[in-house]
Amino acid sequence: MSARDLAVVARFDSRLFWRDKTALTTSVGLFVLLGIGLPLMMDRVGPEGPKFLLDIHLGVLVTFLTVATFSQIATTLTARRDQLLLKRMRTTGLSDRDILGGEVGNLVIQATLLTGVVSVALYALTGLTMPRDPLLYLVFVVAGSAVLCLLGAAFTAVIPRTEVATVMTMPFFFLAGIGAGGFGPMLEMLPGWAGTVLDLLPTAAVVEAAQVAYAADGTFLGDLGAAAVPALKLVVWAAIGLLAVRRWFRWETRRS
Repeated sequence: MSARDLAVVARFDSRLFWRDKTALTTSVGLFVLLGIGLPLMMDRVGPEGPKFLLDIHLGVLVTFLTVATFSQIATTLTARRDQLLLKRMRTTGLSDRDILGGEVGNLVIQATLLTGVVSVALYALTGLTMPRDPLLYLVFVVAGSAVLCLLGAAFTAVIPRTEVATVMTMPFFFLAGIGAGGFGPMLEMLPGWAGTVLDLLPTAAVVEAAQVAYAADGTFLGDLGAAAVPALKLVVWAAIGLLAVRRWFRWETRRS
């Protein structure tokens, strides 16, 4: 993988991203408006306190992080595959890793910046405090975004055409939202085994690590120990995503 080629592809993908009105509406517009708006509204009307506000923030954040990464890359790569753009990119001398890595890198950067905008806005507008360990928070946002992008790229193998890409990614969006608490206390209405299963999702790992980063007390070694389990979850999902991409990712539509 060439760092120069990777940067070129990421820059190319970034230009296309900011010219895509649909992407700007879903990945950026909804992320920022609801990521700020819902916790802000709950802070104004809810008397539950700072822990409740943090839970709402992380739940909504991770829910829309799924849209900005998993859903976005699945839709984008499916469209480019069906338009034979991916096939043409392979003839330019770029490696497969550069092509996919550039798109993953672009969306990870976008998602991390959006997370920063939402978090800083809530620090200024609500009673939400900054994380005690901001580096841990940042590392898991970046890592979680990258893993979700890998899984989204792998998911394109089961998407038959561009028109149904967004619809087919919705179940994962809902599962992530329910597991992270982005849709409210819906998890409490489900049987116990459902919570155990949803806790295995990569989005749950991001929330778990973020809660460690926001905890009022802790030490560096203690944070590392507490973050070990969510880190392991992300490593496992990353391996699954990489293997699935290598085995099933398609560079052109079967109709061609």
